[in-house]
Amino acid sequence: MCHSWEGATGFSPQQEVLMRKCVVLLVAALAVLSFTLPTPTSAQSVYVGAGGTFPTGDFKDVDEAKTGWMVEGGFGFPLGESGLYGLVGGIYGSNDHEMEGHSTDLLGGLGGVEYVVGEEGGVRPFFFGQVGFLRHKFNDDNSDDSSSGLAFGGGAGLSIPLGGLNGWALGRYLQAQTGDDEGLFVDTAFFGVMVGISVSLGGN
Repeated sequence: MCHSWEGATGFSPQQEVLMRKCVVLLVAALAVLSFTLPTPTSAQSVYVGAGGTFPTGDFKDVDEAKTGWMVEGGFGFPLGESGLYGLVGGIYGSNDHEMEGHSTDLLGGLGGVEYVVGEEGGVRPFFFGQVGFLRHKFNDDNSDDSSSGLAFGGGAGLSIPLGGLNGWALGRYLQAQTGDDEGLFVDTAFFGVMVGISVSLGGN
């Protein structure tokens, strides 16, 4: 496991600015669509959830990160009446490492699209894809260096009606380009299993 005592991103300042602009434009486009497309039967909603993360790739093999935890929350809005939804949210989690006293904190912001199959009122499968940014912060007794990069991923799950709420469970894969050319930081990748609830903010 190899980390620098200085921050690294793996991208030039120009590349970081371009990627951040792309993510901002994506989120802005989703927000505009949420207010311009007709949505007479669907409601905007907020969601929260928590679960476990399972490192893979260099995050597991080089950093020796262990199974961790993650929480997430965000905002969903319908994109028309076809079961398509926009998603804007954030994630935060942590993974201990095999080496005692070492850990990684993960903080990210993601925008994406979700497709829900079936009619409201029953158990419905859904599929989603997301893109955004992830900050990988390495912690030990001497430092708390961090690296950030473009993140992307997706997954699938089930939405389950719970009276006035909707419960959900999902599996996801997320990868972030937090590595650098010097090998001081590695790309961050993990599988996740999450459960949570969503609450409607109104609708007809």
